[in-house]
Amino acid sequence: MVQSIVEELEPLFNPKSVAVVGATTNWNKWGYSTFTSALNGFRGPVYPINNKESEILGHKAFARVTDIPDAVDLAIIVIPSTGVAAVMEDCVAKGVKAAVIISAGFAEIGKEGKRLQDEVLSIARKGNIRFIGPNCMGFWSASSDLRGFMFPLPVKDGPLAFVSQGGNVGGAVVTSGFMRGVGFHRYVSCGCAADIQIEDYIEYFGEDPEVKVILAYIEGLVDGRRFLDKVKKVTPTKPVIVLKPGKTDAAAKAITSHSGALAGSDEAYEAAFKSIGVTRVESPEELLDVAIGFLTQPLPEGRNVAILTPGGSYGILCAEACATEGLEVVKLPDRVIAALDKVFPPRWSHGNPIDPAGDRNLLTYLTAPGKLLKVDEIDSLIFMGFSGFSIYTSLFVSRESGEGAPWISSREAFREVAKEFTRAVSLKDTVKIGQTILPIVSGMASRMGIYHEEDVSELTEIIAAAIVSGRLRVPFLVSAFLPPGSEALAEMGVKTPPTANEASAHFLVAMAEQWVASYKKPVLTTTFFTVDQPRLEGTHYAYPSGRHAARVLIKMVEYKEYLDVSQK
Repeated sequence: MVQSIVEELEPLFNPKSVAVVGATTNWNKWGYSTFTSALNGFRGPVYPINNKESEILGHKAFARVTDIPDAVDLAIIVIPSTGVAAVMEDCVAKGVKAAVIISAGFAEIGKEGKRLQDEVLSIARKGNIRFIGPNCMGFWSASSDLRGFMFPLPVKDGPLAFVSQGGNVGGAVVTSGFMRGVGFHRYVSCGCAADIQIEDYIEYFGEDPEVKVILAYIEGLVDGRRFLDKVKKVTPTKPVIVLKPGKTDAAAKAITSHSGALAGSDEAYEAAFKSIGVTRVESPEELLDVAIGFLTQPLPEGRNVAILTPGGSYGILCAEACATEGLEVVKLPDRVIAALDKVFPPRWSHGNPIDPAGDRNLLTYLTAPGKLLKVDEIDSLIFMGFSGFSIYTSLFVSRESGEGAPWISSREAFREVAKEFTRAVSLKDTVKIGQTILPIVSGMASRMGIYHEEDVSELTEIIAAAIVSGRLRVPFLVSAFLPPGSEALAEMGVKTPPTANEASAHFLVAMAEQWVASYKKPVLTTTFFTVDQPRLEGTHYAYPSGRHAARVLIKMVEYKEYLDVSQK
């Protein structure tokens, strides 16, 4: 009976027991870090295999896999390549179901290494053992909390899955994801991919309900037609993002010596990827940037983009980046210009990019996205400098001053408002919440020169919707308007109030998420420098420049266009 890919790889990603062949107490060897990595989190037994040591880190060591008295599902092999074939014979005899060969010295070194690799593959197939590698850095499976790495990597569970022919690229992307707050449900450093091919992993990830976006770093493929046939069944339901080097002769030569793969014609790869809806990117950073875009944004309905910028020069750079990528910096409809005239000073750009010409009034910025996103002519919005406003602390009353917001005239008054507000939140009553916070928003707006009731009402509705959805956490919002040590904060259960900047940053994140939810259009935000990249909070991530945002947006547009054509 033919097994599905999910059944075939189940022992690999969800083993009940693991043996580490080459485990050692010598911390200067990969066997040490591989063994300690496997011990970190995995819920089943981990057996060290070493024919010279009787005990390793408190665990009884066995000379051979066949000496283990209990069943073994997975073997992680980290010994010199010349000994791997004999270990694989033992694994077949023991009934091991899957393996990871971290050891190098196979197809990547030439003919002799390829001969050895073929021998190991032949032995594994006798026992129906599916394996990762050789010449890889291991793998991570969140469902079994198994870190089968040759050295520790910071990982967390999440909606991404990644297969990489380059261990260093893979490790860097996974680590960067961890730093940004986005996790991987599966990660595989596949190395030479002697047995399980890249397309097999992609097929498996496509069947995994926990995986939403699939990433791959590919140096070369064994069977291009097989890759196309398998991956084209995945792309209609999940984005597949690929980083594929090899555009130059220098890169092609390096690929052969690194993984033993044949780079192939770059033009052929480009055409093949486009034909099956694979999204191709140019760098490890972009691989993760685009993945986060797919995770956090709806697919745009077209190429028309609006750019909202606190500075004309950055708006120009973003517009050029958008046009270069094939996006349309759309002409603003007259009705949108008229609406923006009500909130921006007369000197604003009156065009796209929307530049208020030095106005740093945050509330006017918060009313502008709704006016842009509600019109059919605009498919997406790039909001620049999103975390760089200089008036955060002037918007949220200064804690140092000890002053509270004007609507909190006394503890008793706050208690009454808090009761009414809490009741509305518990009932998820958007209208009632809006009525409760309207005086707050109106007060903030009037102090910043916004007097049009329609603008205040629209902003209030968005804030209320963000509260009901849970995107805007009430303590973060309310604490920004109260003086330090306020008893009112304690009554709301806020023991350690966030700072004014923390509260305002949370508020902005909630607004960005709510615009996306309310208007069903992409809202990509940016900072101005790479070093400003914030962690992912909720479903928000700010890109470091307009160019980054434009690159992400065009990849989403192209994927949507592929889906539209393929589904006709």
